[in-house]
Amino acid sequence: MYSVVQCITQEHNLGLVAVAALVCVIGSCLSVLMTQRLGHTVGNRKLVQLALTSLISGGTVWTTHFIAMLAFDPGYIHGYDPLTTALSLGAAVLGMVMTNGVYALAHSTSYRVAASGAMFGLSVSTMHYLGMTGYLLPGEIVWETTPLVSSILLGALFGMATYGYITRFSEGRHWLVSVALMSLTICTMHFTGMSAITVQLSPLYSVPAEVISDTTLSLLILGAMAIILMIGFAALSIETNMESEARGQLQHAALHDPLTGLPNRMSLTRKMASLTELLERDETERVAVLTLDLNLFKEINDLYGHAAGDIVLGTVADRLAAAVEQDEFIARVGGDEFVAFKRGFRRVDQVMAFAERLHALIVEPVDFDNTSAIIGVAIGVATSQEDGRDIRDLLHKSDVAMYRAKADADRHICLFNAQMEQHSRERLELVNDLRQACKAGDQFELAYQLQNDLTSLEPVGFEVLLRWNHPTRGRVPPTTFIPIAEETGLIRQIGLWVLRTACHEASTWHGQYNIAVNVAPQQLMQPSFVEHVSDILLETGLSAQQLELEITEASIIDDQVHTLKVMQQLKNMGLRIAMDDFGTGYSSLAMLQTFPFDKIKIDRSFVQNVHKDAQRAAIVRSTLLLGAALDIPVLAEGVEVEDELQFLRLENCASVQGFYFGKPMSRDEMRVLVQGKKAKPTEKKTA
Repeated sequence: MYSVVQCITQEHNLGLVAVAALVCVIGSCLSVLMTQRLGHTVGNRKLVQLALTSLISGGTVWTTHFIAMLAFDPGYIHGYDPLTTALSLGAAVLGMVMTNGVYALAHSTSYRVAASGAMFGLSVSTMHYLGMTGYLLPGEIVWETTPLVSSILLGALFGMATYGYITRFSEGRHWLVSVALMSLTICTMHFTGMSAITVQLSPLYSVPAEVISDTTLSLLILGAMAIILMIGFAALSIETNMESEARGQLQHAALHDPLTGLPNRMSLTRKMASLTELLERDETERVAVLTLDLNLFKEINDLYGHAAGDIVLGTVADRLAAAVEQDEFIARVGGDEFVAFKRGFRRVDQVMAFAERLHALIVEPVDFDNTSAIIGVAIGVATSQEDGRDIRDLLHKSDVAMYRAKADADRHICLFNAQMEQHSRERLELVNDLRQACKAGDQFELAYQLQNDLTSLEPVGFEVLLRWNHPTRGRVPPTTFIPIAEETGLIRQIGLWVLRTACHEASTWHGQYNIAVNVAPQQLMQPSFVEHVSDILLETGLSAQQLELEITEASIIDDQVHTLKVMQQLKNMGLRIAMDDFGTGYSSLAMLQTFPFDKIKIDRSFVQNVHKDAQRAAIVRSTLLLGAALDIPVLAEGVEVEDELQFLRLENCASVQGFYFGKPMSRDEMRVLVQGKKAKPTEKKTA
């Protein structure tokens, strides 16, 4: 230890020693940073990173050594062999390539630390002693074994410690320690090795004229150091900027919707957390939550395609983003749903004005592909001023208010109140009761609506209608529970029950009447639907010709290719298929041309008062003419009075159904009829 101190203090220029130490520390900082990044790169970029890191690390070792050599003054003429000096630089870089290669590619952490650290120390030693062989003096250099071996061992030990801390640095800790250890490895190895030198002067040795002088070496070191540091700082800067940009892009992608550019659900969650903290910290702060759901958006997708729907969403989002002011926030949470926040208001009127502003922006026409579309929006509002200070609860309440606005055609903005929450709770209870009813299986029953031939007025079949007898609520209207069943997916299970029950009943009629069963859109989407129908026919023994499935346009429009395939399979089984509610959709004519329907059912909304309303009469006549042209029989729904019946008879309608022939019958009433008693009109009205 004393010889090392003596070597540094008495045989070296301390000013240049300090310069060597400074260069070593700067280079070590760059080397550590680059080595840490090397462990996270992949592909071709890893090779480039390996080359840059090795050049910086090797150059740091080389420049530190030779600046320290310039600080060493033996007191007589000396110089440096050009070839050996150049080879020492190559040895330093090559050694670091091997060192960093092991560090980057090794899978075992312990092996990576030990192997790469030891190789780093040995690379420093190799460079040092190779460089010293090119140090020319008028004499011979004699090496003392103990300090020489000590320098190599110390280099290897400190090298392993260095890469141990670099590995920790990859986890975000101790990077300054790893820099200090790398600098200590280089300097300890060098000065310990220098303390092993003893020069024996001899007239037999001379310093050639072609050697590199101290001045020339200084210039070489200065140039090499400048280039290496410039490369290091440039590479690190580029890496840092690329990483920062990539991190920023990833964060933006994670927090924003890719289609509209608005904040997404994750961003909404963060915003809610910050607002929660704000409300807890400041009791005077007020926050309003608005839930927005677009109307008629599905129709745009169905009519013009999803590309048009994307344009509409993007346009709406751009308008909303441009209109958001300070203390306002809006996010797209999925599909055509948005959530907005407003802070810093004093009165609820200010929140409602914000809602009106958003509504006005959304209902502006959207132009695309030479088409202009107008969509609506339902907005629900809840405020911390009136509805509590829990953000998640406010979001739920605004959602409840939005559904109320959606259900009320006369209101596009709805402010939450307690009655809505009660209605929401009742609806949730009804959903749960409907699930229990599906499991129990004894709360449903079928009613039977007569279908009559218009010429003879004789019954030709029945349409089955579902009824739900709730154990405590009594009979729940279909208009109440069918939408719930469709929203929850229970309609598939319920629809299968209806089909099986109807077929069981019709199988006892001995072929006298047909049975018509409505099929929900979700049923047609089931891969096993055709198989279910086939199994039920086999199970009940019902002839396929007696079964008629009624399908609405909504069942077809979502996936026409799949629906056409299903309909063809059903037709091949011998079933008949009717288009239900004809005229209420927007593509009925195209549907008739494409799909193999056996019957058209005119919706009751066109039949009611058809003898009084010229427009309705024109629609019904057109439908009947269309049916005749396509050779598809037409059934008119909702016939209630004699004048409606006479109008349809004069226009050659094939069959009818409605209250004119009586209200839907229970199973027992229906069985009386099919056992032989003819159905006669129970009430004949004249308009």
